[in-house]
Amino acid sequence: MPEEDSTLRISKEEKQVLETARAAWEKQVGRKITAGEFVRFLAEHYLKGLKKESKQEKTAAGSHLVPLQEMKPAQPQIVAPGPQVSLVTCVRCGKQIGWRSDLSSEGYCPHCGIYLRLMGK
Repeated sequence: MPEEDSTLRISKEEKQVLETARAAWEKQVGRKITAGEFVRFLAEHYLKGLKKESKQEKTAAGSHLVPLQEMKPAQPQIVAPGPQVSLVTCVRCGKQIGWRSDLSSEGYCPHCGIYLRLMGK
């Protein structure tokens, strides 16, 4: 076996998660395993999963078929109307502002900062 660096720095929380997963694996399989062996097992399992995914993507790309997913029909929803919003053009910068006239007829342009007072038509 080639010599390797077996040090790995992880946080206490990550170590606790890893130890919990290793204990569950040992309980399921019925044998003890070192932390390094468990990490190697996880890495190999992950790489096998990646290979399977890439093979599935290649076959799906070759056939140009997308798997059918069952969807629920859209359900109508009753929505209460929102506040009255008027489209106002700023006199300085010319940008448009969605103005809620129910709150106030005075305010500042969010784009250039000029003070605006709305007048009736």
